[in-house]
Amino acid sequence: MTTILSLEEFWHSPARQLLAYPNGDEDTVLHRWAELQTLSIDGIYSHGPETLAGLEILGLGYCGVVFRVLHQGEDRVLKIRRESAPQSSLTIESTMLQRANVIGVGPSHIAHSDNFLLMDYIDGPMLVDWLQKSHGVEEIHHIVVRLIHQAYRLDQARLDHGDLRCITAHALMRAQEPIIIDFSKASLDRRPANITTLVQGLFISTRIAKHLRPWFPHVTKSLDFVQICREGCTKKRQ
Repeated sequence: MTTILSLEEFWHSPARQLLAYPNGDEDTVLHRWAELQTLSIDGIYSHGPETLAGLEILGLGYCGVVFRVLHQGEDRVLKIRRESAPQSSLTIESTMLQRANVIGVGPSHIAHSDNFLLMDYIDGPMLVDWLQKSHGVEEIHHIVVRLIHQAYRLDQARLDHGDLRCITAHALMRAQEPIIIDFSKASLDRRPANITTLVQGLFISTRIAKHLRPWFPHVTKSLDFVQICREGCTKKRQ
């Protein structure tokens, strides 16, 4: 059952230590509490597949803890930077997400600060879970094509996502539209390889691959398929 805590209830619960996960340093908790209040968060949901400090969360990554929150009457996603994260702030990730939004990729950026990133909430399953349900060939092809077009747009924008090889953990479904998420490794400083890594993630030795390969029996060499994808995207653009 999904419940929601007001900010005051959150502050007086054991979950407050998640503001400085994993160490829970009290000085950091106090500093981030003040920072959190600048984002106009109305409440924090206990909702998600994982539980930390008695609170259900959407996810736990190497650089952040992810919550569902209520912000100005709308459901949003809040990412809190881990104390142990390699990044000193979430500013770069926020910038990369905003760049992706310009070309219609990623969840919408709402607001950010040094240690918090507020984004649109995608109310849908992970792509890999969606694929395990019954779908027709046209639906499957549509989703794959939409993902590849997003990867192509990222390549054209010179923005490398950095982790599309692990597409299992980086795509959500909203209705019939796949949404690429998590730009924590994204960069404008390296040569983009989004289509190449996405195709590898979709068809080669991943959880998603075993669900997709029966629908794409002609995919025998990833590099050949990458070239076909690039040519198809280029023709559509023209």
